[in-house]
Amino acid sequence: MTDFSIELQTARKAAAAGAEIAIKRFGEASNARVKGEEKGLITDADLEAEKTILAILTRESNYGILSEESGTSGKNSGPMWVVDPIDGTSNFVRGLPFFAVSVALVDGNNFLVGVMIDVIQQKEFYAIKGGGAFLNDEKISIPKFDKEFTPSLFLNHGYSTTDRNLFKKLSTRLASDYDTLKLGTTALELCYISEGVVDGFICSGDELWDFAAGVVVSTEAGYIFSDWQGNPWKNPGKKLLFARSEIHEKLVELIKDLG
Repeated sequence: MTDFSIELQTARKAAAAGAEIAIKRFGEASNARVKGEEKGLITDADLEAEKTILAILTRESNYGILSEESGTSGKNSGPMWVVDPIDGTSNFVRGLPFFAVSVALVDGNNFLVGVMIDVIQQKEFYAIKGGGAFLNDEKISIPKFDKEFTPSLFLNHGYSTTDRNLFKKLSTRLASDYDTLKLGTTALELCYISEGVVDGFICSGDELWDFAAGVVVSTEAGYIFSDWQGNPWKNPGKKLLFARSEIHEKLVELIKDLG
C-alpha cells in the first residue's frame, strides 16, 4: 500500500484553513448570488476559502486540482485533489449550522485520502485508504447495528429536474421502512454516516467534490459504497449508495430499478 501520510497532513492543513474562514464568515448573506443554470449559491466566503485551500495544496504538492468553484488546474493525469470549500452554501447563507469543508485525493476510481470538517461542531474526519477512519484523532468504531431500531437514511439530490424527481420516488419507496432525513449537504451527511449515527445515504446528482472525501472516510469506517445496482461506483456516476452492510443488499433491491 502506498503511503499517503504526507498527503493526508497536507489535506488536513488545507481543510483546517478553509474551515477557519468559513466559521469567521458564517451567516454572511449579503454577498450571496446564484451561479450557473442550476441555481446553486456562491458567496465570497466560498471563494476565499477555496483560494486559501488551493494555495496550500499547490504549495505542498504537485498534483492536479479539481475544485467546485474554479474547476480544474495543474496536471490532468494521476492523483488529483478534489475540493469543496464549503459544501452546504445554502445553509451557510441562511445561518443554518449544517455545512462542511471537504478535501480529497482521488486517482480515477480510487479514493485515496479524505478529510471533512464539520465546521460548527469542530469535528474533523479523516482517513487514508486502508488505514482506518478517524474523528478528532480517535479511530472511528461505528456502533453495533440494532435491529430493533428503524434504520435511518439521508436522501439527497442534485439540482436538475430529473434528480429532484428521483428524490421524490426514493422518498415514497423508502418511507415505510426507513426514517429519511435531508440536511442539504452531502459532505456533512457523510460525516454523520462515518460517525455511525445514521445508517445510510442515497443520492442522485452529486458532483465528485461533494462526496470524494466522504467515500474514503465512510468506507474506512465500515460502510459499503456502490451505485444503485450494488456495483462498485465508477466515475462519472452520479447515483450513490452508502450503507451499513446489514442493510445494503436490501436497499439495492428497493432502488435498483430507479437507476
